[in-house]
Amino acid sequence: MNQELPPGQESDEIQGLAEVVAKSLSEGEDPQSIAQKLVDSGWDPEEAASFVGSIEHHMMHAQHAGGGSEVQGWMLWGGGLIVINLLSWMFNWGFWIY
Repeated sequence: MNQELPPGQESDEIQGLAEVVAKSLSEGEDPQSIAQKLVDSGWDPEEAASFVGSIEHHMMHAQHAGGGSEVQGWMLWGGGLIVINLLSWMFNWGFWIY
């Protein structure tokens, strides 16, 4: 999957920005205010909210995954794929995930 970066952003800049956003979130800054700062610097509002939300999601997952095992994660992933494919078959959706 090829994701478009916001105008003027290189992947290493995005990595650095992700670290800054993660640090701000860990210090308790409101996700909406972080996204607004990105919008003020030229980001599209939806892209900014999605970027911050994605980092917040990964941080939450990392916090909760500390006690879990890798096998449980793979079992959840496999179960999710089975459910999506089953729903695709039942409702005749035009996509399958292999």
